[in-house]
Amino acid sequence: MRKIALYALLSGIFLAAAAYITESNDLPGAVELRTPGFIGYIFIISAIAWFSLQVLYNWSKEADPYHY
Repeated sequence: MRKIALYALLSGIFLAAAAYITESNDLPGAVELRTPGFIGYIFIISAIAWFSLQVLYNWSKEADPYHY
């Protein structure tokens, strides 16, 4: 799952960057890249959320709830 999240993060960064660059420079195809750019943002947010949840899960495994 870690590899999938990493691939989603990298592809999301690529899609969002491509959409941003074409939109800001008024290049042809900017309208067509809005949807993949939005999907890229979703990939980025999802991957960061997964990595954050993994960190929280690992921290909760290390914590000993019976000893303060």
